Amino acid sequence: MFNLPEILTIVIGALLALVFIDGIRRAIRIKRSSLKVDLIDVEEYVSKDFEEEWMQGFSDEPSEQEFEDKEEEMLVDIKPSNSLLILHLSSQRKDQFSKDSITEAINDLNFVYDEKGLFTILDEKRNIAFNILNGKKPGTFLEDNVSDDLALVLDPTNLSSPLESFDLLIDVSQSLKENFKCEILDEDRNLLTKQMIEHMRQQVLEYRRQFLASAG
Repeated sequence: MFNLPEILTIVIGALLALVFIDGIRRAIRIKRSSLKVDLIDVEEYVSKDFEEEWMQGFSDEPSEQEFEDKEEEMLVDIKPSNSLLILHLSSQRKDQFSKDSITEAINDLNFVYDEKGLFTILDEKRNIAFNILNGKKPGTFLEDNVSDDLALVLDPTNLSSPLESFDLLIDVSQSLKENFKCEILDEDRNLLTKQMIEHMRQQVLEYRRQFLASAG
């Protein structure tokens, strides 16, 4: 038979063993729970972060209206006076018009290309007829400038033969249209019609008449 001290020693040892085992079990459960929480938190963070970045990527893209507004801002204001007559050639290709492509297209004409990146078309007497500009900013065709909008600008008040220059303007615009497969538009970027051409011809005569009257 065990005496009292031996019995107490056995009981205390058993209790300590149970406490130790329970402590190990608790530690294992806490470790598992902590690991599970960490995994969930990381997964939620990565998922949320990726979703936010993905959606942010879409939200940063300009809307169609914003894109159209930016395109409108790029247009050049090339009408400092009411006497100018302007035609536009509009292409679907953003890089359609460049210094080289225009030079090749008007190679049979008398023209001058200046250091500012502007083309000046001359008539048969080598007088200024009209100018060809970049219809988008910066408005010129230097070495690296490309555009989808070409502007043909005629000032009838500053020409020796305004009607002849106007007819040349129409002929060249038709030739460029065929060459570049693009559309001819008026100054408000509406499709040019025969009625518009006739109206512009009358404007040339009226502007010239007013100019001569004011000069006299």
